[in-house]
Amino acid sequence: MTTKNDLEAQVEELTQQLAEERAKTRNFAQILGQMRYRVFEVLELEADVRTQIVGEIDTVFSRAL
Repeated sequence: MTTKNDLEAQVEELTQQLAEERAKTRNFAQILGQMRYRVFEVLELEADVRTQIVGEIDTVFSRAL
């Protein structure tokens, strides 16, 4: 039989796991943002190539979040 203390411990563990996953997602979003910036501002690419790459980055970004 599951006790109140068991349930509270499970909730605490799940809350911690959720916080960790959110931190990973924020980090991933920052990395994708840096990639996007570099494609626009650092790399010297043809406009159509840049647009295609940024479109792919945005697709990954929207799937991840």
